[in-house]
Amino acid sequence: MLMATALLGASLGVAAVEFKSGERAYVVARPVTALERRVTDRLNDYISKVLGAPVSVVADLAKVPAGAPAIILSTNGLGLSSDLVVPADSPEGFALETRRLNGHAVIIAAGQTDRGLKRAVQRLVIGSEQRAPGLVLPEVRVTERPWIPRREWTLCAWSPELVRGVFNNPNADKRMNVWLYSDRQVAAYVEMFDWFGFSGSQLMDTVANYAAVGSREAYHGRLRMFTRALRENGQEITLWVWAAQFNNFGWVDPTVTYTPATGKTAYEDPAVRSSFEHYYDGYAELAPEVDLLITHFYDPGNLKNRADVFNYMGLLRNKFRALNPKVKLGVDFWYAGEETTYMKELLANGFKDVLFLENTMPHTYPPGRREALHASAKAHGLEIGVWGWHTAEIESDQIPTQHVNAQLLAQFYRQVKAGADRIHPITYWSEMEACHLTNIFSLYAAGQLLWNPERDPDELLREIAEGIWGPRNGPVMLEALRLIQDVRSGPSWDTYWMWLPTHRLGTADPVNDLRRAEEVIVRLEAMKPDASFVPKFPLPFPPETFVELTLPHLRQIRAFADFRIKFSDLEAAAQTGLGPTELTRRANAIWDPIRDYSTWIGVFGPPEAIKQEAMLTKFAHDHGIVITPPAWLRWRDANRQLQSLQNRQRTLAIPLQVKPDAIQLTREFLWSAEKGKDRFQLLIDQGLVVASGDGTYRLANWEEYRQH
Repeated sequence: MLMATALLGASLGVAAVEFKSGERAYVVARPVTALERRVTDRLNDYISKVLGAPVSVVADLAKVPAGAPAIILSTNGLGLSSDLVVPADSPEGFALETRRLNGHAVIIAAGQTDRGLKRAVQRLVIGSEQRAPGLVLPEVRVTERPWIPRREWTLCAWSPELVRGVFNNPNADKRMNVWLYSDRQVAAYVEMFDWFGFSGSQLMDTVANYAAVGSREAYHGRLRMFTRALRENGQEITLWVWAAQFNNFGWVDPTVTYTPATGKTAYEDPAVRSSFEHYYDGYAELAPEVDLLITHFYDPGNLKNRADVFNYMGLLRNKFRALNPKVKLGVDFWYAGEETTYMKELLANGFKDVLFLENTMPHTYPPGRREALHASAKAHGLEIGVWGWHTAEIESDQIPTQHVNAQLLAQFYRQVKAGADRIHPITYWSEMEACHLTNIFSLYAAGQLLWNPERDPDELLREIAEGIWGPRNGPVMLEALRLIQDVRSGPSWDTYWMWLPTHRLGTADPVNDLRRAEEVIVRLEAMKPDASFVPKFPLPFPPETFVELTLPHLRQIRAFADFRIKFSDLEAAAQTGLGPTELTRRANAIWDPIRDYSTWIGVFGPPEAIKQEAMLTKFAHDHGIVITPPAWLRWRDANRQLQSLQNRQRTLAIPLQVKPDAIQLTREFLWSAEKGKDRFQLLIDQGLVVASGDGTYRLANWEEYRQH
């Protein structure tokens, strides 16, 4: 895109560029590429909606009426002040400047490429103000390039109703299921994350998705909706494959085998090789549409020796490159502590051009380990990246819940930039996007911080809240986000990560938590859409949908804060020497289980419900009393246990036999052994499972679920 005229005349500072409602606005542009046309159209659409008047695109500033303000789009930097240069070392580098040219107040949006121009226009729109006289573009003079060159959001595999293939949650809100979206919704969803600051997306190809939609063919059709939208938006595409997981999580393929015949390796054995060939050919169907292939071998570890791992890794790479020679290979390493050894083995097996991906989770990296890993990668000449998992939110097959991790992400990114990144720079970073609509706020913070980790995390939350809901309603949503961040995430990884002893749910002041929750719930329930405001971000649903999906989480927070207050009173009463009968009555009286509502609950349920039950169970144990869960809760749990048995029976041609204290009936749901046996007893009492000898039980109607 070139501006077609030399811009002469004195350059004077201009405080802001203002466009009046009801009057035509002018954009100076000559779009050449499809992306330049898309960017220009997106800007024009926003301006025309705000002003209620059409936008004229002209080839040069001379065609703008005398004295009228204008927006100038450029990919060569023409018109910028001589000391303001578009960064040349990044295709996304851009500059923005307000100035006066030839008697016009203008804002110049310049990019190194059409991708840089896109970033400039996005920043222009996000920073714009919808106020008198109509649309105000504040004074700006910036030049930027991203910290991490390639930044992707990972579209996690799980769906809200099919919980890891273990049980179904029919009450989950289907608006959370991206696999049900229309082509227009997918396009808006993809563009939304582009506006958040991500340069591309990491799509996942797993058997869990095949189970969720019914077949590999159906799922690949849905993936192609995303690849088309990404390409049209000028974004990069990664495909992550669960490279040795062809069974489980609701998907049953009886032809799969991993065990070679005696004397053969898994790579040499024809039956094992056939399993891998079949699924690798399926993955490779998407090769022409992707730039980067990431393999994930060590979890679940179906291949038992590394020679087989590397041989199959080479087979997968070769299948992709046969269809797309430009595909780059990446390997994510899930387990920290052995990366340096594995790195050497990669090189020894001929994988010299791979992108080596460390994980994000801070507790897996003691002080100095991440730095040592980067030093080793540099010494071996390996490109290094980050495969983000759990830092923006908790994976949705486990404890999906609405988190706001802006503070945590800022702290972590700055630490990495100041440490390991200085030793060997990171070229790629992905962040898991698992719960979809409820956690866009953490993902917005991630996208912006991967561009510039020095940005204020609270300012980022304000920016997205007001960018979607406007200056009237944005502050209400911002208070909700701050509350969620304070009570569910906290300021750091140590307060957020649920499996650390430092994790906490709720602040130290439950009375204040309750007050804040009640206030923000009332305000959100009463909030009406601001028809005068035009959202700055493309969205797959109207802004009010995001409020509707946030409210159940706020109600869970409110209920847990109320419970904590009552529990504190119960503990105080116990200290006065209250007898066991009255303690039992009071403990049972305050056990009103935290509801799932229509939220995405994962296999373990809402965190507040887990914590509530743990607190009451410990209290009962400490004081020698018995608390009784509500009948509906016992039946709901037993039904989930039943579905788990049914789904595991689908993998067997003979009856699945379990004992009442089987670990699958407890750990699978994060339950105690006592709770698991109690729920299983309900299944026995109702004849849903029957004795099969030696203290084991099987489904009464196991044949209905047997593997065929």
